Parts: sequence; C-alpha cells; structure tokens
Amino acid sequence: MDTALSHLFWIISAAISFAGARLWVKVLMKADPTWRAKDHKWGQYIFAGVLSIFLALGFYFILSMIWRPMFYSWYPAADDFWYSILVNGPAEEWAKFLVFWFIASVLGKVKEPRDGVLVAMMVALGFSFWENIRYILIFGPASIPDRVLWASSGHMAYAAVWGYFGGQLILNPPKGKGIRKYRYVIAAVFTISFVHGLFNFLVSWVSTGAGFVIDLVIYIVTLIILMEVLRTPSAYRQFPVKDAAAAIPVIREALKRDPRNITLRRRLGFYHLALGQELEACQAWNSIPGVQRDAYLNAWLAILSQRSRQSIGKPRRGTENELEKHLARMSGKGRDLLKKRLSYYLKTESGPWIRRIEGFERSGNSSSNESIWR
Repeated sequence: MDTALSHLFWIISAAISFAGARLWVKVLMKADPTWRAKDHKWGQYIFAGVLSIFLALGFYFILSMIWRPMFYSWYPAADDFWYSILVNGPAEEWAKFLVFWFIASVLGKVKEPRDGVLVAMMVALGFSFWENIRYILIFGPASIPDRVLWASSGHMAYAAVWGYFGGQLILNPPKGKGIRKYRYVIAAVFTISFVHGLFNFLVSWVSTGAGFVIDLVIYIVTLIILMEVLRTPSAYRQFPVKDAAAAIPVIREALKRDPRNITLRRRLGFYHLALGQELEACQAWNSIPGVQRDAYLNAWLAILSQRSRQSIGKPRRGTENELEKHLARMSGKGRDLLKKRLSYYLKTESGPWIRRIEGFERSGNSSSNESIWR
C-alpha cells in the first residue's frame, strides 16, 4: 500500500511539474510567434534539459572531490557557502550550458538573436521540470508555487543571460582564437554560476527575501535581454505582400544560415511572384525537394512553367496535364485558394487558368481531400 501511494504521489508530482512546464512553454511561444517557421521543437529542447540533469550529477561528483579536501571546514555556514559557490552553481549551470551549446552550435538551432535566449530558457525549463518533481516529492504540495513559479522562472532567467552571449557568439563570432574567442560566453556562465550558488546560500542561511533580491536583479537583466532580441525584426515573420521588395533580401540573408528552411523558400517564391518575377519564384520553389512540396505549390510551378513555355513558344511534350495531375491531389478548399491567389498575383492574366481549374472541377475529376496550405 505504501509503495502504491508513493507511486501515485510521484505521478501527481510529475503531472504538476509537467503542467507548470507547459505553462512556461506557452509563454515562450507567445514571445516568439515565428518559432514554427524556424522548425523549433520545444519538446526536444525540454527533453535535452532533462538529460542535462545527468551531466550535472557528473559535475557534482567531480567538483565535490575537488572541494572537500580544499574548502571543507568545521563551520557549517562557511562550508555551505563554498559548496554553493564552487559545486552547486557551476555543476548545474555548466551542465545546462553544454547541452544548450550542442543544440545551438552543433545542431544549428540558433538562427537569429532571439533563438539563443529562448532555446537556452527551454533547456533550463527541462532541467527545472525534473528537479521540481524531486522537490515536490520531498517537501510536499506546499512547495508547488515556489517550484513551478519561482524555481522554474529562476532557472530560465539565469539561462537567458548565457544563452544571449552564446547566441551572439554563434551569429557574430568575435575576433580571436582558442579560448579568447569564447571569453564572453565563458564569463557569462561563470558569473551566472556564482549568482546561482550565492542565491542558494542566501536562501539557506540568510532569508528568502535576500534570495529574491538576487533573482529580481536577474529577472530585470533577462527582461532587458528579451526586449533587445525581440525588438530585432525576424526574417521568419510574415511580411506584408506590399513589402515584398524589402522582404526578399532579408529572407535570402536568413537562408545563408538556414538553407533547408522550406517556409523561407516558400515565402521567397511568393514575394518574387508579387513583384512579377516568375522565373525567380520558380527557382525558389524548385529549390525545395520534390517530396516536400505539396500539391498547391506544384500547381503553381506547373502554371508558371507552362506560362514560361508559352511565352517563348516552346511547349514541352507531355506537360499538358501537369496542372490537372496536381489539382487531383488537392481539396476543393485548396483549389479555391489557388484561384483566389491566381487572381491576386497574376491579376488580369489569371482568367484562362481559373477557367481551366473550374473546367477540371466540373468534370468531376477531384478525388482527394488532402490539406495543402501551411
């Protein structure tokens, strides 16, 4: 019975921690409306943060072996101070940072300044998620508000600082070689490690209020950082069509860092089309692998390629039914969208194509309910 109750309490604790993490995920998603266009997987970042717990345990073991013979004393407060500063803070912050660095640098998930901050915060949230379960199990329901709100936000705020410097290092590498190249981000991690350790010591030996003052300073710094990175226009935002000329160079620059991004290439094609640059639109869409192009985009390519062949008087054999082939894979809603956008982008020249689509629909050839618009 006791075992069953302990298992039940563990499940409840995990559910509470998960709900709190989910709440913070929603907050961060609201902070960056472009996250879908960048193919961010928040669940993966949180899972990576959970895995950083095991790296932190390894650091705890190594740093404790160094700390004990050098700083251990008979005075509990002094003993706890050195432990917090030299073991607790560094073990956790460096574990989170190294996992973040793998995601940001090796996997290439930092594509613009805001990514460094928000991905770091997600990793820290994953670390806090697992830590919260353990604390709720030990201290009971009374610890829920502190863990879900204060502890989680504290971990994320600390991570935002070194995440900012890590992102800047990836996007704008400073001059220098070796450790000099990484000096700012290393300084940021060491600083936050010290602040983290000092917070733990103050909460344990001085007062909760003293710890809150430390966190308040970090919250303010994090807010300033967030305002700075979110104020920088994102290449992944949906530009108004009237700004197509301004959008194209911004998107092309973003594609240098994110060459496989389908959303960017898709939008780039439509911005070229809005300027009447049909050849450039086809080039942007043809750069998307065929298996990743939907029927809607293939229909556009068929229309533009046939327009091009008609204009130079060189029709290609076997291309007459290309458009119909793609129309058959589209839903009625998709074909309606295609006709509407044909009228918008091709204006007076859209009539023959719209009549061709309507003729296809009247013939009863449509057979699929595939959703084509993303």
